[in-house]
Amino acid sequence: MAPRASVPALSVIVPAFNEEARLESCVASLTRFLASRGGVWELVVVDDGSRDATPVLLDRLARHVRGLVAVHLPRNRGKGAALRAGLRRARGRLCVFTDCDLSTPPSQIPAAVRHLQAGHDLVIGSRVLPGARLPVPQPLLRRIAGRVFNWAVQILLGLPYADTQCGFKGMTNGTAKLLAAEGRVDGFEFDVEWLLIAKEAKLRVLEFPITWSDRAHTTVKLMSHSPAMFAALFRLQRRFHGVIAYHPVRAMPWILTSVVGAVAVQMVLKTGARELGHLALTPATLIAIAGNRYLWASILLGAFSAATWLMSLARVDLSFAFPMISLGYVFVTILSFLRFGEALSWNRLLGVCLVVAGVLMIASSGKPAEEKRA
Repeated sequence: MAPRASVPALSVIVPAFNEEARLESCVASLTRFLASRGGVWELVVVDDGSRDATPVLLDRLARHVRGLVAVHLPRNRGKGAALRAGLRRARGRLCVFTDCDLSTPPSQIPAAVRHLQAGHDLVIGSRVLPGARLPVPQPLLRRIAGRVFNWAVQILLGLPYADTQCGFKGMTNGTAKLLAAEGRVDGFEFDVEWLLIAKEAKLRVLEFPITWSDRAHTTVKLMSHSPAMFAALFRLQRRFHGVIAYHPVRAMPWILTSVVGAVAVQMVLKTGARELGHLALTPATLIAIAGNRYLWASILLGAFSAATWLMSLARVDLSFAFPMISLGYVFVTILSFLRFGEALSWNRLLGVCLVVAGVLMIASSGKPAEEKRA
């Protein structure tokens, strides 16, 4: 291998948090693959303030493994912060980052390099594009959560990519330094921020299918990380799209359409409940409910109503989001009383959803809005 002083053609960056069980095998697999390709390269592993033996193990490996560079963060800050530290340290003309569990195998690195050499500034691996191979797919719940998150990204932020959260991406050195300097998001939603930075900078971005396998003991916790990631989308919406002043002509059609959809949901559900009558909870009852056309119609109407709410949120400043939802709830409550003469259980459920949404909105907009870059 060429001397370390030479400028590497490729830097591979790996963030690591509490990875003492997988770090050594990860380093061995990557260095073996990179050495087989020849040329000058470096492997940058960033310890994100691990609380186990990862820091000690990483330093020991760095002393014995040629080409391995160890970077340490003094405390755990998140994957986004770790990768920014790695990008700042990387010297390669091209940079690729991947996860320590190697859910994307090293064999996918040459494809990223080829796309970058073809003139793209940033390439992102995708697990959902045609041609992607998933020998071990994610559990169903994680797949659903991932698709919902990407739909929200597309609706709120206008990014056209099918899989923003895949942990395998590549970039030129210039793009790496830009993202390291401009990036501010420390958590798992950093991918979305980086794509927005690339969009503002008019970089050439390519999404391409990869081979990917699910791994046990992932650091992404569905229940604890999902609310923070969705709340971050609203902060990013403010930061990159600016503050859009509230205007009734712009927002009210979406609000009213959503309210009509919510009322229609209650009407259809009430009709379906009357058709089924009071039934004991038995397998036959569940089959009857599942086969009820009103139930399925209400699900479609509910999805339509939720989609129009998202469209309205994308068009007004977040400071109006909670009042908008509250106004819609008031409309639905009044109309359900006028239509049915009673408070429906579905309306109470909507009230609970309103409180949850309000908490997320307040948490999202409570931080000062960052100035939009020129």
